[in-house]
Amino acid sequence: MLALLREAVDAFGQTVVMVTHDPEAAARAGSVLFLTDGRIVDVLDRPSADQIGMRLGGGR
Repeated sequence: MLALLREAVDAFGQTVVMVTHDPEAAARAGSVLFLTDGRIVDVLDRPSADQIGMRLGGGR
């Protein structure tokens, strides 16, 4: 399913908004936004799963 969403974004220029706590899934995104209490507190562009895991505070 994640590959299909990525293909739609790349092929058709579509935007997909996905909510997840899974660094592997989030790493497929072009940008990852981090929210705290409903507010954007950080943005990473094209991050790896390791970078996302570290930002979430748990590492991997």
